[in-house]
Amino acid sequence: MAATVSPHNALGVPEPEWIEFFSKHASRVPQLLGSPQEMRDMMEKLKVEATGLIQPIDVGLTVRDTSFLASDGAKIPLRIYTPDGITKPGPSLIYIHGGGWTLGDLNGEDITCRAMCVYGNLVVVSVDYRLAPENPFPRGLEDSWEALLWTISNADALLVDKGCLLLGGSSSGANVTAVLAHRARDKGVNLKAQILRIPATCHIDVYPPELNLRSMEELKDATLLSKRSMELFYGYYNPPDPSSPEVSPLLNENFKGLAPAYIQVAGMDPLRDEGLAYGEKLKAAGIPTRVDVYPGLPHAFVYFPELSGSKKCGADLFAALKAASEGTL
Repeated sequence: MAATVSPHNALGVPEPEWIEFFSKHASRVPQLLGSPQEMRDMMEKLKVEATGLIQPIDVGLTVRDTSFLASDGAKIPLRIYTPDGITKPGPSLIYIHGGGWTLGDLNGEDITCRAMCVYGNLVVVSVDYRLAPENPFPRGLEDSWEALLWTISNADALLVDKGCLLLGGSSSGANVTAVLAHRARDKGVNLKAQILRIPATCHIDVYPPELNLRSMEELKDATLLSKRSMELFYGYYNPPDPSSPEVSPLLNENFKGLAPAYIQVAGMDPLRDEGLAYGEKLKAAGIPTRVDVYPGLPHAFVYFPELSGSKKCGADLFAALKAASEGTL
């Protein structure tokens, strides 16, 4: 019989620094509810404010915009970040932004991608996949897969080592990353690692009872991302079969042979338990997996860079990228 309380319940107790921050800056913390455009506006405002609080990274790399033609003929924008000084192919990260498959763009992830490029010393390919609800499942997923294949096809020009490809993303982008890590294994595409930041790994309508994923209910009214937020996002994404492993990678029956994984989980995030459960499935299948947890902090807390947890999250990420590139996760 499944327990009624998450075994990770203590991780959801608000961290004192967060309590103090929220008491002073509640107006900076949006609640992601409403139409796609309303939520896009909220996140745009949040990202602009966060970027204004961080010293820009303008040295140590070059940045250029390009695009490729998707299989249906659409032009998919990409932004390429290349570390200064590299003269031969090296590690790379294809990065898929978050936003509930509905929000986000290249500019919103720019500061993160610059930091990953410089501090991780790798080429970053940021993907501006098409968004729901205008482009529902599986369009964004397929755009991201085709961006990975484009990177492989253009590896030499990009100074990318095809033997050291990392695939990563945040939130819904981490969901896409997890799905594509399975697809890559099945299709013989070699990934060095998968980077899953605050991932959504299972549609909320098909949670397996035996996994006791309680955080979605226990934290249903959480700051920024709530259960209702996820209901809206999945509605906009509109997958015909929520139980498909291409929507809910946690339900995939085969975790053997996947790329090593790095997972970041926020303790006060409704997605917490499914992220931790995904890590456990990887470990049970013998996949090298590193998990960092940030107790008492909400989903997407890194948009508040003043928090010590945000600084630690960044440092942990850069360390994991280097370990992933070296094969030491």
